[in-house]
Amino acid sequence: MQMGRQGKLSYIFLVLAITVATYTSIQVVGKQTIRLDGTLADFFVLVPDSMNPFFQILTELGDKKGIYLVAFFALGWLLFFRKNFVGAAAIIFSVVLGNEMNKLLKELIARPRPDLEHFAPVNSNSFPSGHAMVGFIVYFFLAYLIIEGLKTKSNKVIVGMLAGLLLLLIGASRIILNVHYPSDVIAGFAFGYIWVFIWIMMYHYFRMKFKSS
Repeated sequence: MQMGRQGKLSYIFLVLAITVATYTSIQVVGKQTIRLDGTLADFFVLVPDSMNPFFQILTELGDKKGIYLVAFFALGWLLFFRKNFVGAAAIIFSVVLGNEMNKLLKELIARPRPDLEHFAPVNSNSFPSGHAMVGFIVYFFLAYLIIEGLKTKSNKVIVGMLAGLLLLLIGASRIILNVHYPSDVIAGFAFGYIWVFIWIMMYHYFRMKFKSS
């Protein structure tokens, strides 16, 4: 990530993400009550059950099938239209390895799912949310690469806002469908940002290296 105002903000967000990921992990491992879980759960319970079909569709965008479908089209765009081979490789490795990292974290922390009726299929532990973490990696990284090729600030803002809104809705869907605690989703976003930050740094390093050669 380039330095400057945006570069400095990215490092501030990195420190914040590390803090959130560390704090929530320690609290969950220590089986401590996270107050934010209760506060946000009380807020999301206000969403009527009639909205569940909408959020079930949204949650698919953070599922493996949705992620891989989006990644497939992103690869086609990067390879055939942008000729950004380094970006394509970075997307592949960041998503695949990020998914494996999420599995490892789930196994190590081993937090059970909320003891509620689940409105979406689940077959793994709860913390951190894979939909939030892997979804953040692919959609944030893709938005970053799209913004990289845009010239006007207004278009960059629009892409960033759309990506942010999509991620928030995917995260909210996991809470509304009773398959995650809010802290699972928040930690998923935090771990996702840390992971994608590393890969964006690697992306710029290898792109500069290939350009110089």
